Amino acid sequence: MRTMRIENVGGVGHLEIRALDNAYELMEFNNAAVPDIGELTIHKAEWLVNHAVLPGLATLDGRPAGMMVVLNDTSGYDSDFYRWFTERYENFLYIDRIVVADWARGQGVAKHLYESVDQAAQAKKLAVVADVYSEPPNVASLRLHLTRGFQSIGAQYFPDRNKTAAKFMKYVEQAKTKPAQTA
Repeated sequence: MRTMRIENVGGVGHLEIRALDNAYELMEFNNAAVPDIGELTIHKAEWLVNHAVLPGLATLDGRPAGMMVVLNDTSGYDSDFYRWFTERYENFLYIDRIVVADWARGQGVAKHLYESVDQAAQAKKLAVVADVYSEPPNVASLRLHLTRGFQSIGAQYFPDRNKTAAKFMKYVEQAKTKPAQTA
């Protein structure tokens, strides 16, 4: 994984996106954003760090400002959210999570994380998929995905959590639909 350096982000500083290689850092950063995002155990955080396909730690002037976990469609992630996509599609990058620190919001961190995913997807001719809680709604994340060109392609209800996740895809033309499975 490479490092991406972006100078003078929104006139506020220097953003760098580098490998996310510390599972404890991922877990702490992630769990600070619960309930808008699912909680991580150290075991799951280690798995995600070892299987992420893009650099995922954003620092702003050297301070951790955001993180993302992006997997591909063959990662074999043991997640009902991910499995919903792999049962239906191939040829995609899956944004498992993006979190921006409270202090860094509004400074372009999420925008640059998403742009790095877009660049990788376009270079490899892949779709990009993501899911966002729609009930109860994560309003900011729903709005962000829609304004970044994602299309709503479905929803998934989780009775154990009493939550519904909206399913989004960008670069739909790059996805390959799997044939329907028969019982």
